[in-house]
Amino acid sequence: MLIILLAVIGILIVWQANRAGVRRQEVYRTQSLQENMIKENERASAGVTLPASSTDDTEEKGQKSAEASGDTEAQADDTADDTAQDSSKGAEDTESEAAAAKVQEPEISVLLMTDGYKGYTHQSVKLQFHGSYHLLGSQEMDYADGETLELTADSPLFGDGKLELQASGAENRATLLSVERQQGNPAYRGNFTVYQEAGGLRIVNTLPLEAYLYGVVPSEMPASYHIEALKAQAVCARTYACVQMQKSALSDLGADVDDSVAYQVYQNGGEAAQANDAVDETKGEILESGGQPITAYYFSTSSGKTSTDEVWEVSAPASYLKSVDCSYDAQEPWHQWSIAFSAERMLTAIQAKYAGVQEIHDIDASKTSDSGAVMNLTLDTDQGVYNISNEYDIRALLSPDGLSITRQDGSVVKGSTLLPSAYFTLEEQRDENNVLIGYVISGGGYGHGVGLSQNGAKGMAEAGMSYQEILAYFYKDVELADIAD
Repeated sequence: MLIILLAVIGILIVWQANRAGVRRQEVYRTQSLQENMIKENERASAGVTLPASSTDDTEEKGQKSAEASGDTEAQADDTADDTAQDSSKGAEDTESEAAAAKVQEPEISVLLMTDGYKGYTHQSVKLQFHGSYHLLGSQEMDYADGETLELTADSPLFGDGKLELQASGAENRATLLSVERQQGNPAYRGNFTVYQEAGGLRIVNTLPLEAYLYGVVPSEMPASYHIEALKAQAVCARTYACVQMQKSALSDLGADVDDSVAYQVYQNGGEAAQANDAVDETKGEILESGGQPITAYYFSTSSGKTSTDEVWEVSAPASYLKSVDCSYDAQEPWHQWSIAFSAERMLTAIQAKYAGVQEIHDIDASKTSDSGAVMNLTLDTDQGVYNISNEYDIRALLSPDGLSITRQDGSVVKGSTLLPSAYFTLEEQRDENNVLIGYVISGGGYGHGVGLSQNGAKGMAEAGMSYQEILAYFYKDVELADIAD
């Protein structure tokens, strides 16, 4: 009986631990979506077809770098022939250089989400290798180019709840056949750690920060944009990643960030040659203010003016965020837009948030920022007055999911779960008997409106401005610094 009792207790402990793990993931996901919606990083243009991946330039640069390294080593050998003391000093210098190089190449760990960015737990993981990989788990194994590996939670390859896959070369890739992204099955550089957990597997991709940016920049900004705009995007993305690496909000899950819009979208569209060039040509550059990396917010399109972080009613506004006039994206479709809501649709949305409401007396954008963003939405209902002051909550309440949005160029697109921006006005629509039949929301811009406008950067680059000038325009009193410092 004692043995049976102990066994039952053991099962209950494991079950509770698994439940705790699931709840922990849900909490992390909810918090990151709520907090990081502040810089939601929506794509600059919906439906843009990205060019195929190209790594020829990267490989050529890597080869030249290796040749240069060989020359350095040869010179060190010549010096070493003089005296043993010089040889020792040369070795110390080489070690110092290697240590410095290591500092300059920080690594980032990315938690890879399931299809549709719905969660962190995969039912299975299937990888196809391009180049050789070494597995470390309950046993050590090697995988050759073209081979595949499929894992489930009960795989015997796991040791102590995890296994590692190490790439033999910097240009190696592993295609995640069990996940679909815009590009199809995404291919990742770097190494992988796969964890056993409640209900499935968790997979983390660890790679050099610069290689990570190869997968971020074209997923956040179309690679067809002007190279100077892509450079500005690369610096922002690198800076934002640097801050997230310092925070390590997902450290309990073995990662710094995930690959979704909650942080920065990674490998959704695949690598592209021009985007890689933008990363390479700004290598290591981040934005600093007061000697610290800034949180380099960026968004798709402005409504004519950018905002400070006042739109989030922060207690300590960031000194480097400023509101500037932005006319460089005025020709973009998302610069102005409108959406029609029926009275029934609006009532249903409000009832979902405030149960018991049966009638809407009035909806008023009772407070706006200096740049025009709605900072407080007042709902006068039969159950009382409700005030919504969180930008995320305002845009979620007015979700146009499934509705038609008419943009300034006349194009019509389907809405998503958030209102395109918080820069809007709301007008009642009544019939000939003065009965409320609906509302028209007229707005501008796409995204939160804080920091760099991606389409504004595009327009500025096309007008001949450099990425340094673009960044100096959108951020106040910042300077470019080397991440290695």
